[in-house]
Amino acid sequence: MNNIKKYLAYNKSVRVMAVDATKMVQELRDIHNLSNLATAALGRVAIVASMIASTLKDEDNRLTIQIKGDGPLGNIIVCADQKLNIKGYVSNPQVELPLNSEGKLDVGKGVGIGTLTVIKDIGLKDSYVGTIELLTGEIGDDFAYYFNVSEQTPSVVSVGVLIGKDGNVQSAGGYIIQPLPDCEDEVIDKLESVNIKLPSMTSLMSEGQTIDDIVVNATADENIETVYENEAKINCDCSLKRIQGTIIALGKEEAMKIYEENGKLELSCNFCNKKYGFSKDELDELFK
Repeated sequence: MNNIKKYLAYNKSVRVMAVDATKMVQELRDIHNLSNLATAALGRVAIVASMIASTLKDEDNRLTIQIKGDGPLGNIIVCADQKLNIKGYVSNPQVELPLNSEGKLDVGKGVGIGTLTVIKDIGLKDSYVGTIELLTGEIGDDFAYYFNVSEQTPSVVSVGVLIGKDGNVQSAGGYIIQPLPDCEDEVIDKLESVNIKLPSMTSLMSEGQTIDDIVVNATADENIETVYENEAKINCDCSLKRIQGTIIALGKEEAMKIYEENGKLELSCNFCNKKYGFSKDELDELFK
């Protein structure tokens, strides 16, 4: 299961979200045939997206996260909805780089310098859009900065993806800790002190700790209260109708030109790689 849980700590003065996303990140790796580096980068963004999506209130609420960096991975896009349907892709899924100085996947270099944008469609006239400059490209630090700057919510963000020697995702998960307005300063200081010393999310998961155990360790509060539990799932909502709309947007002349040059017109969904093919008769019918 891609188990997402929300908690309250310190007498309801601290909110925590946490997820074991091992299965979800493995699915993304399988769908897109991702390299180890791309798995770590896309996986980290999907993990954070799933936790933010758990805060959406209504069924029609949607979330899009866009990371546009100048590194070799290119753009990273992840979408999610209130029901925790997650989909995502990275522009260059086969990129690998040498390990960094700590012997870990160099996600920061893969992403590079650029921007992180969070778009929330929560039923208002205009969508909420928050954009920051990437701090490190390592994803966790960047989202902590995003929450602090764009949402004025100081946050601890820990996120990680560990690839096993067999090439599969051994562990993947994360947590976000956010003091609420009535949180006392000494609690905030304690949270910062604890998390500076705490091992990485994947290290804790590899030790066999559940997300409940990890949240207790990350908050140093034995009396955490679980207030929400759900399951995130990879689920693309692409459809023939949407693809037809894309072809219509191309225009008949361009669509027919592509068909004549290739003997077919075939489009695939970036998020799930499903292919949609159209014959000449189907294109003629579409443009009537």
